[in-house]
Amino acid sequence: MAIAELSEADRYLAGESTGERQGRVRVGVHDASRLEWSLSVPLPTEAPLDYSLHVEIQIPTNTFVRHTPWDQMQAFTRLDGPALAQTGDAVSIDQLRRGALAMANQLARASDGFARHCRLAGSLFATAAHSELEDALTIWIEAAVRISLEARSKLTCPTEGDPAEVERERQLVDEYISVRLLEALAGAERGLAGLASSKSTHAARVKPVVAAVESRLAEVLSEELGYREARGFTNADPTSPEALEAYLERSSLLKKHFQEVLFLDPESFQVAERAYHWIAGFVAVVASTWAFAWQFALASQANAAETVSSGLITLAVIAGLVYAAKDRIKEIGRNWMTRRVHRVWGAQRVTRYRAPARRLPGRDIVASARESFNQSVATLPDPLNAESGATVPVTVLSYDHRGQVVPHAQLHGTGVRRVKHVFRYDLSPMFARLDDATKPVPVLDDVSRKVRFIDAPRCYRVPIKLRVECAGEKYEEAATLVLHKRGLERLDREKDSNPSLAEIGIEPG
Repeated sequence: MAIAELSEADRYLAGESTGERQGRVRVGVHDASRLEWSLSVPLPTEAPLDYSLHVEIQIPTNTFVRHTPWDQMQAFTRLDGPALAQTGDAVSIDQLRRGALAMANQLARASDGFARHCRLAGSLFATAAHSELEDALTIWIEAAVRISLEARSKLTCPTEGDPAEVERERQLVDEYISVRLLEALAGAERGLAGLASSKSTHAARVKPVVAAVESRLAEVLSEELGYREARGFTNADPTSPEALEAYLERSSLLKKHFQEVLFLDPESFQVAERAYHWIAGFVAVVASTWAFAWQFALASQANAAETVSSGLITLAVIAGLVYAAKDRIKEIGRNWMTRRVHRVWGAQRVTRYRAPARRLPGRDIVASARESFNQSVATLPDPLNAESGATVPVTVLSYDHRGQVVPHAQLHGTGVRRVKHVFRYDLSPMFARLDDATKPVPVLDDVSRKVRFIDAPRCYRVPIKLRVECAGEKYEEAATLVLHKRGLERLDREKDSNPSLAEIGIEPG
């Protein structure tokens, strides 16, 4: 890919590539205890759009701790857009914040494009010339710089008559742009490190390319750090833990401040809780009627058994069994009726997502969803010898999300192109049942020829499957979550969750 083909990268940055799927799903490790998966659904322009998401987590039964899945899951939904809104100059605080988020979206796509290009260049099948590879990687860096400069020119330059709060918001936008640019540069450096450590046959020949691109990265980073210092922004000082902590805290506050403007207001209710009183009342009537019928039948036998002590004892025992059975009927009936209600509604929880009043005064519903979270026990073939008949028990957590996105011309006109659902599931309850994070392993020292022990990581692997259906398209992804007693380690993907550069029309470098 040459410099002249910058328009292809622009199309990718703008999210307008024809090869992009209708429903984009990502799964990854959010932090030391939470697994995260997200789904981006296009905002339709005409008819409502239906979609579905199915997530399956297979946890070894010996490490599973029974819990309520809903209590461990955190979910939020926000609007998303690939480009700056084309409705005029940003003059309000909300418009400034939305413009900053659009810029952050483009920077994230530039970082993603750079990382993908590095992975393709480091593959065994890469055949591009090194001069072309250097140009291709440099394009993404220059695109990130251009995005930040354009955003600053549109969003941070004060205009006559700006209120004090708008002027302050422009300063925050400037700092947020800087933070996101630094994150994009850091992602590019990680991509180069992966390319340099590639095990492909031509890895050694790309080292000059890596050095040249790293030099350009260093120039951009130096310029941005100088800009931050001149503007009085907090910089990350590698020699000061306090400064590093302050930088990370400031970055987190900025991210939350700007993303808050796009969050939708959820309205959720558990189907069983909504119908609980009706179910409990109906089952209580059935159980009481049954108990009253037995009580009436036993009363007619009481006079005949008055003088016979054994008869009274028998009646007392039967009466006790009747009342015990009454309680069991109520409990079994409630469970049965609850399952029936879930089947009728097709979900355990119903959620509606409304736009905030400052975005749409009528707080219109943007999306709705029916969700279910189930636990079941299954057996898998033994991984060492499947034909031996041995099996491994696993507890399967299944999350189903069936939703619909409603078209909104007003949102579409302000640059919104997608509705993004983000789910985070806390797996920390199972950490207590895991073995130690490291185990001593004996090895033979090559020099002294003596036995010594080294600490080897003791990890567990949890298979994860995702399935998405949206606008007639289907997509499945399988990955393995690697974790240990101290928390989640990484996610080993069996298949990349996003299209390659070739699939979106950009030839590998």
